[in-house]
Amino acid sequence: MGSENFQESSKHILVLEDSIYRRTIILEEGQYTLGRHSSNSIQMNSKQASRKHATLLRKFNNKNKQEVFWIIDGDLDGHKSQNGVYVNGEKCLIRELKDGDLINFGCDINASYHASGGNTSVVGTEWSNYESVDSSESVISEQNIEPQAEETLHNTTYKTEENSSNDDTFHDDSYLDPLTQLPNRALFSEYLHIATSNARRKKHKVGLLLLRLTNLSGVTQALKGNIREQVIKQVGKQLRDCLRQADIVSRWSEEEFMILFPQLQVLENLEKIQQRIVQSCCVPIAIDQYLLSVEMSSSSAIYPQDSEDLEILLSIVQKKLKPLVFVAPQSATFEEESVTIPADLTTLEDEANQARFFKIQKRLQQALDSNETELLYQPQVNLKTGAINAIESFIRWQHPQKGLINPKQFIPWMNQTEAVLPITKWVLDTACQQNKRWQLMGIAPLVISINLSDKQFYHPQLLEIIEKILSESKLEPSWLELEIQESTIVHDFEHSKIVMRSLNKKGINLSLDDFGKDFAAARFLQELPIGKIKLDPALIDDLLVHPQQTKFLASLINLGHNFDIQVVAKGVEEQSQLNILKCLDCFIMQGYRFSHPLNSESATQFLFQHHVAPPAIP
Repeated sequence: MGSENFQESSKHILVLEDSIYRRTIILEEGQYTLGRHSSNSIQMNSKQASRKHATLLRKFNNKNKQEVFWIIDGDLDGHKSQNGVYVNGEKCLIRELKDGDLINFGCDINASYHASGGNTSVVGTEWSNYESVDSSESVISEQNIEPQAEETLHNTTYKTEENSSNDDTFHDDSYLDPLTQLPNRALFSEYLHIATSNARRKKHKVGLLLLRLTNLSGVTQALKGNIREQVIKQVGKQLRDCLRQADIVSRWSEEEFMILFPQLQVLENLEKIQQRIVQSCCVPIAIDQYLLSVEMSSSSAIYPQDSEDLEILLSIVQKKLKPLVFVAPQSATFEEESVTIPADLTTLEDEANQARFFKIQKRLQQALDSNETELLYQPQVNLKTGAINAIESFIRWQHPQKGLINPKQFIPWMNQTEAVLPITKWVLDTACQQNKRWQLMGIAPLVISINLSDKQFYHPQLLEIIEKILSESKLEPSWLELEIQESTIVHDFEHSKIVMRSLNKKGINLSLDDFGKDFAAARFLQELPIGKIKLDPALIDDLLVHPQQTKFLASLINLGHNFDIQVVAKGVEEQSQLNILKCLDCFIMQGYRFSHPLNSESATQFLFQHHVAPPAIP
């Protein structure tokens, strides 16, 4: 982005101080990267700085009609720095900068940000005396560099070489587990001390959850290669993906993970979290030619309820391990297909295991042929207009003997079998046909959205299937929306960019699901044809426990608005959540507060009642 896109009257300055220099930089470009590596627009002289520590992004604020700079922790791909970014003493992931903001980069580097119409001075020097920095260059003009005194703002001395090493961040060498890149026991202990100190002052609780992979040795001992390491790495990623940003997942030992919940207000939440973990992690994992099922034991402890002594607390959590199992009230488990494969039957080339695998595939196809599957529909409501903004479809399996089966129990199996293609076709065809029927009934046209898994999104026949179904149903592409999760895009960004642009060229809408769950990468919004982001429901859940902690959520909402992208809050159940979201300028919502997922008949009645004459939403 060039400076020609911005108003000449608006000027922005960054004053950066490290242990060697004090630099004053006029920000004229649309984007700057800051970090230790020489490839950054603005290089930081400290081994404690990450290679790509932060990003400055210039945007236009539609509210006050002014240009602003946002600071983002890490790069636009969603990779965070190791030491963090602090604005006015508060750690942040995404933040719109204000004139006079003080910035620290979690080490001996400080900065201040200044914005003006052109007549403000910075540390006693006029704006016009400063040179600008081209974002394509990494060298700062010498006249803007002042030698820094040996004593820094933190009263510490730190000598930095002219050309910093390209090795990993100095701070992290002994704190991250090399396999999973999660915090190790040493770093976890530091987090625990900080969390319990805060809990003492603020009178809240801290939760600990220990998870042990109980069948890892038995499942992997007969396998070749690094299968064991891949399983551990995959489980670590799944744990990180199913938890909130503020929760800390660590590699505690060879077969154990320890999770820290720094602010636990409701004790019952720990049980809900364990159920979320078992649904996410205790599903078959396909690695090379192997299909592996993971079993876990878990144990929890609460500070200060169980003990105020940290050694005793950790001792407690390691002594009362018990199997972690899924509890599904009013819904049966998929026991006959959820097979735990023993060590001697792990390869798909084995006849016994292959028979089981194809049995599952056959049963999934039979469910389609026997009309055991159905789509449910849940509306998205625009509180500003009172209209139905869109309607999302969900697949459900009504097993004749076992009852309603949770999608999280059969979708992972679907993705590992040839059933992925017929199920994808069925979902797309059913949703498009239903939407066209609603239009023919006289219901005002609306967008219907479908969530795609990794395997469905990257399937080579996806575009061909969609084009055929749209043609057969006679549904215009503009009334179809595909939801893709952030983790799907991160899996292969360049490939996902090609797929999404191909879909967008056909007129199909695209939305980013569970935004803010892990990555919240501004690069996705900048480079991909995304028209809508759907906030991670865990962020909405957290409003009930910590209604005052809305800054991260507000930054995500503002980020979407600044990219002219619709922002949808998923999982809205309570009036208090609705009120907070309205205050944060988020008016498109979805959840039980408005409607449970409905079958086609009930959804039709709902649309007849509310889509033409929308309900009054308080």
